[in-house]
Amino acid sequence: MKKFGLLLFAVCAFSFAFAQEDEDGSTMNQPIDRAPAEYPWKQVEVNELSDPIPYAPIRQADVMAYYTIWRTIDLREKVNHPLYFPTEVRGTWRSLAQTILDAIDMDNEEATEGTLPLYSDDMCTMPYSRDDIKGIMSYSYEMAQIDPETMEETGTQTITINFDAKEITCYNIKEIWYFDKQESRFKYQIMTIQPIFEYERPNTSSGYDEESNDDEEAVSNPLTKRMLGYIYYDELRPFLAKQEVFNVKNDAQRLSFDDLLTWKRYFSSLIYKESNTYDREIQDYIANARDQRIESEKITERLRTFESDLWEF
Repeated sequence: MKKFGLLLFAVCAFSFAFAQEDEDGSTMNQPIDRAPAEYPWKQVEVNELSDPIPYAPIRQADVMAYYTIWRTIDLREKVNHPLYFPTEVRGTWRSLAQTILDAIDMDNEEATEGTLPLYSDDMCTMPYSRDDIKGIMSYSYEMAQIDPETMEETGTQTITINFDAKEITCYNIKEIWYFDKQESRFKYQIMTIQPIFEYERPNTSSGYDEESNDDEEAVSNPLTKRMLGYIYYDELRPFLAKQEVFNVKNDAQRLSFDDLLTWKRYFSSLIYKESNTYDREIQDYIANARDQRIESEKITERLRTFESDLWEF
């Protein structure tokens, strides 16, 4: 009797499977699980990245010494390429600049809550309005209108161009290096970050200079830099923690921009200013570019050896 029951169940199941068969030969109306073209396995992890890891609490009484350092991160250096690429959005993969611009969300002009504010000072006390940010992220110029028949100027036309994420080529960051006596360790923390646009200024002239024999030199346009504004790094971290970045060492290990910048510091930078009496940058008292880099390396070495110099044997 038991064997008969099992046989009857198998026949019914077999008949049901063929009853559900479509004309194209596929069975069942359930979706077929296929892995994306990027992976030869089934991609299981679909959850978002976690929230940013909070800093360890700091007591003012434990800070025995601290220094304020300003750095510049040049995205043209090879080690900084994961911060610059991709230049165009590819699915959920975005560059650091695109992540920042998406956080500012200028497409929604009325949005204020949940967007990233910009400040006009490095103390982050005076925020820009939405109109101010819109003006910073675009530029306008006058273009002469020429009559194609008479080649005479008939008027001018105002052209407005909006900046793109790929035009952000470097960042200025301000950070605090301090010695925590509770942990007997020299620690650091990024305070602000400042994106810098670099764009080619249009040549509004005819492009030919009668006094110059080199046409290429006459039509070349100079590169112009513009500061986007100061961003309070703690307000940016929640957006960085949600954005995955390309890991040059292992594709299977997921990293966020917060991991890369805050904790692992996978970037190359150059110090251009340290806190001083006259509040001046290195270029203000050293003119030669080579000597400026040497001075920057001296400051870096002094920070590196500060902790070890406190130990006595």
